[in-house]
Amino acid sequence: MHASRLTLTSVYLTFFVDSLAWAIVFPVFAPYFLDMDNSLFSPSMSLAWRTTILGFFLMAFSLGQFLAAPIMGEYADRFGRRRALVLTVFFAFISMVFTAWSMEMQSLIGLFAGRLLSGIFASNTSICLACIADLSSDEKSKVTKFGYFSVLGGLSFVLGAFLGGKLSDPSLSSFFSPTIPLWLAAVLSLFNFLFVLFCFKETSKIDTSVVFDYLESFHNIKNTLKEGKIRLFYIIYFLFLFGWAMLFQFTPVLVVNRYAFSNSEIGDLALFIGLCWGLGSSVLNKILNHFFKPLTVLEFCLLMFVLLCGGIFFISNMWCVLSLLSLAVIIGGLAWPICTGLISNLSSKRTQGKILGVTQSIQSLAMTVAPLIGGVAYHVMDGFPFLLAAGSSLVASIIYFALKDR
Repeated sequence: MHASRLTLTSVYLTFFVDSLAWAIVFPVFAPYFLDMDNSLFSPSMSLAWRTTILGFFLMAFSLGQFLAAPIMGEYADRFGRRRALVLTVFFAFISMVFTAWSMEMQSLIGLFAGRLLSGIFASNTSICLACIADLSSDEKSKVTKFGYFSVLGGLSFVLGAFLGGKLSDPSLSSFFSPTIPLWLAAVLSLFNFLFVLFCFKETSKIDTSVVFDYLESFHNIKNTLKEGKIRLFYIIYFLFLFGWAMLFQFTPVLVVNRYAFSNSEIGDLALFIGLCWGLGSSVLNKILNHFFKPLTVLEFCLLMFVLLCGGIFFISNMWCVLSLLSLAVIIGGLAWPICTGLISNLSSKRTQGKILGVTQSIQSLAMTVAPLIGGVAYHVMDGFPFLLAAGSSLVASIIYFALKDR
């Protein structure tokens, strides 16, 4: 295989394995933390407190990504894409091993540290995207390669969540346990590391003038929010993503608490969620955008998300809740690319990289804040995070309709 093809394969493999390693634990941690027989916690600790701690735990991965992504990007510019990729992939492997070992040892502190490290070293998506740009001969080639990148992201989530649900469910096999998906992710990360080490060739020139800004995520958001109309859409984008993250992160908690879902059933649900997301972001997105303006579709999505998330909170019937959940996921898949496209269209070609970088930072921030608040909210009342998700989208709708003509 040609060297450039091996390099590109290394990039795709890295993104796929990182995404799969993130998704494979989706069905694992909620049942694990909420299991009243789990010796990780004192038997006297209430379900509400366990859910609160789970919220902090879910926050750790996204917090690592939020803080590390800009630094990793600058590191790749300063020391080269190959060195940055080898470093992040190797420590992603180490962090997965440490997380699996911590679960075996029933160490809560170890689990938190492992999850934070996993987030830090899974923040190499910007490096992968930069490598694809380096390897693209023209704009058309770049768009095509980015399209493959997006497909891999969706495939890795569906496959990872499904495998995680099955492999962590001891009722399917005595060999299965909550640690098996983590060890599988570690093995895949090791294979990825070896492939990158031997097959990846440098794709860019090293820039020794790069200066590290360890608070760049915060500075980028602060500076960009000063830029006129785009500030409005960033606020709406954050609020909507906050609601979506609340829905996504606490769906396993909801189905475990209300309907006693097993890990395997959560994996099946995750597979269904992935298909719903794909339906919204691809098929439905193309159809509706052919007949309606993007802003009109976004208005519909904001209002529908309020009703659907609110319905999940107030309705108790399992099949009604799952129906509302599937529609909410379709709406999320429909709204996300529209928001991203509108933000991109509001910026000049010269500032596209900066603007989309800030968009990624805001997305990571929403994914960090949502589980933190959601965990505390579940402590107050069962299903309360879904009411907060509805409220967040409602505030986004009010801001949008109040200021859209200004």
